[in-house]
Amino acid sequence: MTDEADYPVGRLVDRRRIGPFVFVEHEYPVLAEGTGHAHPWLHLTLVRRGHYQRVLGLRATAYKAGSVAFLRAYEPHTDSYAPGTKCLHVVIPAEMERRLTGDLGVHNSAAEMPTGLSARFSIALQSEFRSPDDLSHLIVEALLVDFAGRYLNVIRDRSSARPRWLGLLLNLLDDAFEQRWTLRGIAAEMGVHPVHLCRSFSEHFGYTLGEYIRGQRVLRAWQLLAIGDGALAEVAAQSGFADQSHFTREFKRQFGITPGEWRRRSSAGLPPWARQNPRR
Repeated sequence: MTDEADYPVGRLVDRRRIGPFVFVEHEYPVLAEGTGHAHPWLHLTLVRRGHYQRVLGLRATAYKAGSVAFLRAYEPHTDSYAPGTKCLHVVIPAEMERRLTGDLGVHNSAAEMPTGLSARFSIALQSEFRSPDDLSHLIVEALLVDFAGRYLNVIRDRSSARPRWLGLLLNLLDDAFEQRWTLRGIAAEMGVHPVHLCRSFSEHFGYTLGEYIRGQRVLRAWQLLAIGDGALAEVAAQSGFADQSHFTREFKRQFGITPGEWRRRSSAGLPPWARQNPRR
């Protein structure tokens, strides 16, 4: 693995080696478009703010704030970063790549990683980047293995005995829970009757469809407040809330603290056991 991760676009903010891992923080003040290229390493990107588009072959995928994406070594691609985007890129060494892509089956995916996984993983990963110590390389490795294992469990669970359309629905909501959905629109997307959708969702998951979507939005906001620097109104909009006041009320109802207080705690670098944990 080269010690120099070469990024032809954007502006370097910080760079840090943690054991065998190389962390590179970049921001993109203006539209930044990279020509077709490939990296000789397994590449992880965490979007801290804004969004970017990656083209693999004939498929273009948009990654928004909070997204976590893997890209296999030597995978040809092009990237286009929107103005104001900030990303944390992680170069993963070859021996770790073999474990993740071989034993655990991690590959690049156009699908959005489940918010429940990406939120916790990204906050912990950025925490090690911000304040590394002599154990950080072990923690980063453990985080990657745990994330990969949990993601495979999600895939297996969603393809298990429950109706296939329910797994497809969860995949859809992972990617678009912040949109202004209607029950009729979701049901039409899945090809089922709205009543059947509501009943089946509650029976299989133990909560209503609306509760699930709200929980995803609050969890994404919880993540963005910790890893990003956008204003509260921006975080609310990116998470799918109609306005900041609604966002603040729901966040405090879920976590017992205001969004501003959670951001202050995160910025202070409090250890995980001293932080407020999400209830979902």
